[in-house]
Amino acid sequence: MITRLAHVCLNVRDLQRTVAFYHGVLGLPVHFTFEKNGKPFGVYFAVGSERNFIEAFEYPGNTPVNTGITHFCLETPDIDGAIRTLTATSIACTAKKLGSDQSWQTWLADPDGNKIELHQYTPQCSQLNPGRVLQANW
Repeated sequence: MITRLAHVCLNVRDLQRTVAFYHGVLGLPVHFTFEKNGKPFGVYFAVGSERNFIEAFEYPGNTPVNTGITHFCLETPDIDGAIRTLTATSIACTAKKLGSDQSWQTWLADPDGNKIELHQYTPQCSQLNPGRVLQANW
Protein backbone atom coordinates (compact mmCIF):
# COMPACT_ATOMS: atom_id res chain seq x y z
CA MET A 1 0.00 0.00 0.00
CA ILE A 2 2.74 2.51 0.94
CA THR A 3 5.86 2.59 -1.22
CA ARG A 4 8.00 5.48 0.10
CA LEU A 5 8.02 8.75 1.98
CA ALA A 6 6.85 11.32 -0.59
CA HIS A 7 7.67 14.57 1.20
CA VAL A 8 8.02 16.44 4.46
CA CYS A 9 6.22 19.80 4.55
CA LEU A 10 7.61 22.78 6.44
CA ASN A 11 5.87 26.01 7.48
CA VAL A 12 8.51 28.77 7.03
CA ARG A 13 8.61 32.50 7.76
CA ASP A 14 10.71 33.61 4.76
CA LEU A 15 10.66 31.61 1.51
CA GLN A 16 13.75 33.30 0.02
CA ARG A 17 15.78 32.51 3.14
CA THR A 18 14.52 28.91 3.00
CA VAL A 19 15.50 28.56 -0.68
CA ALA A 20 18.91 30.06 0.11
CA PHE A 21 19.42 27.37 2.77
CA TYR A 22 17.98 24.22 1.17
CA HIS A 23 19.07 25.00 -2.40
CA GLY A 24 22.04 27.33 -1.88
CA VAL A 25 23.67 25.65 1.13
CA LEU A 26 22.43 22.03 1.04
CA GLY A 27 22.38 21.90 -2.78
CA LEU A 28 18.86 20.45 -3.13
CA PRO A 29 17.40 21.24 -6.57
CA VAL A 30 14.20 23.26 -6.75
CA HIS A 31 11.79 20.81 -8.36
CA PHE A 32 8.87 23.24 -8.71
CA THR A 33 7.32 26.26 -7.02
CA PHE A 34 3.84 27.43 -5.98
CA GLU A 35 2.51 30.93 -6.65
CA LYS A 36 -0.55 32.75 -5.41
CA ASN A 37 -1.62 36.05 -6.96
CA GLY A 38 1.63 36.13 -8.96
CA LYS A 39 3.85 35.78 -5.87
CA PRO A 40 5.88 32.67 -4.94
CA PHE A 41 4.77 31.19 -1.61
CA GLY A 42 5.89 27.56 -1.79
CA VAL A 43 8.65 25.35 -3.16
CA TYR A 44 9.39 21.66 -3.63
CA PHE A 45 13.04 20.61 -3.19
CA ALA A 46 14.16 17.29 -4.70
CA VAL A 47 16.03 14.98 -2.35
CA GLY A 48 17.98 12.35 -4.28
CA SER A 49 16.49 10.64 -7.29
CA GLU A 50 13.72 8.54 -5.75
CA ARG A 51 10.80 11.01 -5.85
CA ASN A 52 11.52 12.24 -2.33
CA PHE A 53 10.91 15.90 -1.55
CA ILE A 54 10.93 18.62 1.06
CA GLU A 55 8.02 21.02 0.62
CA ALA A 56 8.03 24.48 2.18
CA PHE A 57 5.26 27.09 2.37
CA GLU A 58 5.78 30.66 3.51
CA TYR A 59 3.49 32.02 6.21
CA PRO A 60 5.11 35.32 7.26
CA GLY A 61 4.19 36.41 10.74
CA ASN A 62 3.11 32.93 11.77
CA THR A 63 5.21 30.95 14.19
CA PRO A 64 5.87 27.49 12.75
CA VAL A 65 3.91 24.94 14.73
CA ASN A 66 5.51 21.71 15.91
CA THR A 67 2.90 19.02 15.45
CA GLY A 68 5.04 16.20 16.77
CA ILE A 69 7.75 15.96 14.12
CA THR A 70 11.02 16.24 16.00
CA HIS A 71 13.33 16.20 12.97
CA PHE A 72 13.88 14.77 9.52
CA CYS A 73 16.94 12.99 8.23
CA LEU A 74 18.81 13.37 4.94
CA GLU A 75 21.31 10.81 3.68
CA THR A 76 24.77 11.87 2.52
CA PRO A 77 27.50 9.72 0.96
CA ASP A 78 30.23 11.85 2.65
CA ILE A 79 29.37 13.13 6.11
CA ASP A 80 32.84 14.59 6.69
CA GLY A 81 32.60 16.57 3.45
CA ALA A 82 29.08 17.71 4.32
CA ILE A 83 30.23 18.92 7.75
CA ARG A 84 33.16 20.80 6.17
CA THR A 85 30.92 22.43 3.56
CA LEU A 86 28.25 23.41 6.08
CA THR A 87 30.64 24.81 8.67
CA ALA A 88 32.44 26.77 5.92
CA THR A 89 29.11 28.52 5.26
CA SER A 90 28.60 29.22 9.00
CA ILE A 91 26.02 26.45 9.52
CA ALA A 92 26.59 24.89 12.93
CA CYS A 93 26.80 21.07 12.97
CA THR A 94 27.31 18.72 15.85
CA ALA A 95 30.41 16.54 15.91
CA LYS A 96 30.16 13.37 13.81
CA LYS A 97 28.89 10.46 15.89
CA LEU A 98 28.30 6.78 15.19
CA GLY A 99 24.70 6.08 16.24
CA SER A 100 23.37 2.88 17.74
CA ASP A 101 22.10 2.04 14.24
CA GLN A 102 25.76 2.09 13.06
CA SER A 103 25.19 5.11 10.79
CA TRP A 104 27.34 8.22 11.04
CA GLN A 105 25.32 11.29 11.98
CA THR A 106 25.52 15.01 12.52
CA TRP A 107 22.79 17.48 13.42
CA LEU A 108 21.98 21.00 12.22
CA ALA A 109 18.95 23.29 11.92
CA ASP A 110 17.38 25.27 9.10
CA PRO A 111 16.68 29.04 9.39
CA ASP A 112 13.33 28.35 11.10
CA GLY A 113 14.88 26.00 13.64
CA ASN A 114 13.69 22.73 12.08
CA LYS A 115 16.14 20.04 13.19
CA ILE A 116 17.88 18.09 10.44
CA GLU A 117 19.88 14.91 10.92
CA LEU A 118 22.42 13.96 8.26
CA HIS A 119 23.22 10.23 7.94
CA GLN A 120 26.01 8.40 6.20
CA TYR A 121 25.18 4.73 6.05
CA THR A 122 27.92 2.20 6.76
CA PRO A 123 27.98 -1.42 5.53
CA GLN A 124 27.04 -2.48 9.09
CA CYS A 125 24.14 -0.03 9.55
CA SER A 126 20.67 -1.25 10.41
CA GLN A 127 19.14 0.62 7.46
CA LEU A 128 20.98 -1.81 5.15
CA ASN A 129 20.67 -4.78 7.53
CA PRO A 130 17.06 -4.87 8.78
CA GLY A 131 15.57 -6.94 11.56
CA ARG A 132 17.90 -5.98 14.39
CA VAL A 133 16.93 -4.89 17.87
CA LEU A 134 19.00 -1.84 18.80
CA GLN A 135 20.00 -0.76 22.27
CA ALA A 136 19.69 3.02 22.38
CA ASN A 137 22.86 4.88 23.30
CA TRP A 138 21.35 8.28 23.95
